[in-house]
Amino acid sequence: MFREADGELLYLVVSSSDGANWVLPKGHIEPAETPQLASLRELEEEAGILGEIVAPLSERKFKTSDKKGVIQYFLVRAVGSTGSMEGRTVRWERETEALGLLTFPEAGAALLEGAAIVRQMRGKI
Repeated sequence: MFREADGELLYLVVSSSDGANWVLPKGHIEPAETPQLASLRELEEEAGILGEIVAPLSERKFKTSDKKGVIQYFLVRAVGSTGSMEGRTVRWERETEALGLLTFPEAGAALLEGAAIVRQMRGKI
């Protein structure tokens, strides 16, 4: 998730549901929902941000002490806001600062991949 403000690219990070970590918005796919629709729904629920998908990003594997899985991130451009439904803290940061906040390596890798696409496409999106 990115936006441009005053000529500067900013990237979204949100607090985790327990407030202990900084993450990129993500969640589970509901029945009959595509990964793209789930991504946009979770973005609105967690951060109160409306967006449009610019590009899919690589799938990211993760493992915790009790589970493992795959996350499909999407590069999303902000187009509006509604206010977070989940009361999470939302921050818009420059790439370096956003990367420094993210707790989990798979989220950092997704941010770097997305930021590279944004730089490459700047002025076209």
